[in-house]
Amino acid sequence: MDVRFARPIATLADAGRLLGIPRQTFHRWARGYPLGGPLLHVAHTGGQRTATVPFIALAEAWVLAGLRAAGVQPQRIRPALTRLQIEFGEEYVLVSKSLATEGIDVLWDFARTEEGAGLIEGNTGQAVIREIVQDYLQYVGFEADEYPSSLQLKPFEPSKVVVDPFRAGGQPMFPASGTLVANVAGMLRAGEDPGVVAEEHGVGVDDVRAAARVLLGRAA
Repeated sequence: MDVRFARPIATLADAGRLLGIPRQTFHRWARGYPLGGPLLHVAHTGGQRTATVPFIALAEAWVLAGLRAAGVQPQRIRPALTRLQIEFGEEYVLVSKSLATEGIDVLWDFARTEEGAGLIEGNTGQAVIREIVQDYLQYVGFEADEYPSSLQLKPFEPSKVVVDPFRAGGQPMFPASGTLVANVAGMLRAGEDPGVVAEEHGVGVDDVRAAARVLLGRAA
């Protein structure tokens, strides 16, 4: 079993927080809209505090956020994803390396059909969608099999934090030191001084502040 697809690494709430996506929005993407099924490949068992989001779904959500930023309406995208799956001959089309090229062409053409009406905002251009999606895909690292193998988390910038399903159980970490972001946040939550936390884990004070901002929702 490929851990990228099979091993849940985050709850819905935590996944949204790591990507900077509102909790309710991530939940809708994972569970589906009234007129369409789920947009992400998550497990559908377990409670709210149970990890149900594997790495591949985290990467899918990041790319979907890029499509939304480019003017694509997620609540109308389910039929378009089905069309992409047929065109590409693969299930995980949101994280296909071809999405920013041929995939945008398919979405654009589909939006011009009766079935795809309303998929793309009227003032959005095809080139704009492609450019924004390409920018989002820069945060995704791909394996030789052309499926994602790492994801850099933009909300932590300028600190570099990555999710690598093959390291640290897929938990967010500072790659230079291998320190888990959750461990840094845990010391801060316990009231430790940011400078002490930085020294303890071999990271910069700015990294400590990034962990506090994203995971704790406050300044360190």
